[in-house]
Amino acid sequence: MDASTLKQKLQQLCAVDFAADQVKQPYELALHMMQHIGNPDPVLRDELIYVTLATWIGQNVFSDEQLKNLLDIALDDAHLFYRIGEQGTDSVFTRTFSVLILPPILGIDRQRSFLRREDMVRIQGSLITYLKSERDVRGYVEDKGWAHAPAHAADAVEDLAQSPYLESAELLELLHALSIKVTESSRAYIYEEDQRMAQAAVTILSRNRIEQAELAAWTELLQTERNGEAKDDKTLQEISQMSLNIRMFMQSLYFAIREKEAEPFPAVRSLLLRALDGRG
Repeated sequence: MDASTLKQKLQQLCAVDFAADQVKQPYELALHMMQHIGNPDPVLRDELIYVTLATWIGQNVFSDEQLKNLLDIALDDAHLFYRIGEQGTDSVFTRTFSVLILPPILGIDRQRSFLRREDMVRIQGSLITYLKSERDVRGYVEDKGWAHAPAHAADAVEDLAQSPYLESAELLELLHALSIKVTESSRAYIYEEDQRMAQAAVTILSRNRIEQAELAAWTELLQTERNGEAKDDKTLQEISQMSLNIRMFMQSLYFAIREKEAEPFPAVRSLLLRALDGRG
């Protein structure tokens, strides 16, 4: 199905609130949507394809096997890793909207637990690789809509971190992978990326599985990066952008946990205040 035909069909569905009972084979249509999930047309990609898929996943339209297949597609080389490493091209939309399919699927798993530990570990590995490899961190692209890789990936991290299958080492790996996007130097975040990434960090921390010494090392690393230490290869602008992104993240994280008294949040607040105060 070409993009034009798909858009027309989904617009008709939109008129009836995306009712799946209006489609003879919802899963077959979902496969067509996955083929066009990175279309540069923001109406087709964001308002129609993504909204339809997320709505149907949330309404339990798909079987467990179908959800697993959609998950496999979202994580494959033609989606999450499609032309990974490119900057400033339309390939980013395929990657960032594929990663955004993970949260609704993981949400259904919390309701009926159809994914196993090996599935969660695979998702975790894919997310970490993606966070390390994604170079295009544009937020809103004029005439083409949201790319928003750091925010979309953070949403996926937040959902994945809720899985009881993930152990302390895997949660720590997720936190450090998230930090790679926190310490971005190529662009100053202006589209609330800091808040989305902070919320993902809150969810990781709320599991209370990471040792305080590891959390102290994590905040110290953020502060070191913020100070631009050992960054001779970066320009002043890049160092300034990175410093701003880190500071905004730490402030957002602090305010997100400022009233949380469960462990480890009091200790994390203290670590963040020391880092923000420059005392490390």
